[in-house]
Amino acid sequence: MRYAEFDYIEIGAINDKTIMARVWDNHWRGRKELKRDLSDEPLWPTIAEELKKPGIVLEAGCGTGQWVQFLGSLEYTVIGLDYAYSGLAVGRSCNPELTLVQGDFKKMPFKPESFDYIVSFGAIEHDIDGPEEALKEFRRVLKGDGCLMCSVPCLNFYRTISLPLLVLKRWLKCRKTLRYLWGKKAPFVFYEYMWSPGEYKSILENCGFRVLDIKGYGSSLKSRIGKSFDLVYGKINRLSSCHMMMAICQKTKKDNSIDK
Repeated sequence: MRYAEFDYIEIGAINDKTIMARVWDNHWRGRKELKRDLSDEPLWPTIAEELKKPGIVLEAGCGTGQWVQFLGSLEYTVIGLDYAYSGLAVGRSCNPELTLVQGDFKKMPFKPESFDYIVSFGAIEHDIDGPEEALKEFRRVLKGDGCLMCSVPCLNFYRTISLPLLVLKRWLKCRKTLRYLWGKKAPFVFYEYMWSPGEYKSILENCGFRVLDIKGYGSSLKSRIGKSFDLVYGKINRLSSCHMMMAICQKTKKDNSIDK
């Protein structure tokens, strides 16, 4: 199961396929520094557990490159790739030694099996056409014994049971007349997908990956009642309330990806 989230976008755009490049370029513009120590980030324990041996790391969708810098400080060889020039400009100005490449991770300028690790944090969900093209490209440049760590928003238990309300809310916000009455002038357009863990696993497998594990991080719960209930239910379903889920994958020996 998947759900498409929409959002108000305050900048002009030609269509949904070009808008995300503008959104992220605008998002990173004006930043002036990189956070150096990321060991307190909620996804770091999962990454640290998988980065067991030296190797070449690609971060697909690196933004300003702060993970490129942090992993590089741990003596990994790291390359960051992003299509938003403003983010890369921030990274280069803060640390000229970073290896940052501007490009689309659906068509990367790297040879097959170039990387021991590929990490991608909250990036592939922003393509309105779906994540398959990016995932198959990740598979192409990942070494045969390499590891992919890729996170996306989770359509968790609580989001699933509230799905009718989310769909109704999205439908109302898509109505131009109601937006006008609410004083919203910006278009309400596609922003990202979120998937159920089962659907995400199926997509990865269809793109030629074997899913070793899916781990959650962050929480989508805001109410005290929900958090209290999840203290119990979360022990049964470890992805019950996670905002994001990280898939840890290896390539299958045979390329069984869809739409070869």
